[in-house]
Amino acid sequence: MKKNTRSKARVRARNVHIQSTGRGLTSQAGLIPVVKFLKKMGLPDALDNFVPHRRGNNAVYQLSDVTYLTVLGLIAGASSLLKVVAVWSDGVLRGAAGCIRIPDDTTLGRIFKEVSPGQISLMETLQHRLRSTVWCYVSPS
Repeated sequence: MKKNTRSKARVRARNVHIQSTGRGLTSQAGLIPVVKFLKKMGLPDALDNFVPHRRGNNAVYQLSDVTYLTVLGLIAGASSLLKVVAVWSDGVLRGAAGCIRIPDDTTLGRIFKEVSPGQISLMETLQHRLRSTVWCYVSPS
């Protein structure tokens, strides 16, 4: 029987319509194409499938969730886990990424402390695989 590893912190992202005026404006709008790109490349699913990390059945956040949130936070310019949480406090960005909840910085740190050196090695291998996929996708040859 396959264990249910579906994330409780993410749902399918909704479509985003860009307007220059109106409600729901955000200063983090430049991250929306990055969110779409990472989803298209399959980063959250690849982390779930490629890097094994067991958490309790009642755990809301998985390693793939916090890695995804942190990667996007670093792209946004965050220099600490507290600033990653500040980036994700934007409701429009959370909606575009399909995030229901955002963990606090101590939860992010606690989950990252659970990661073993073997899992870090697997993440590096996954990074190289995703990069080669991107270069094959971008390059016409």
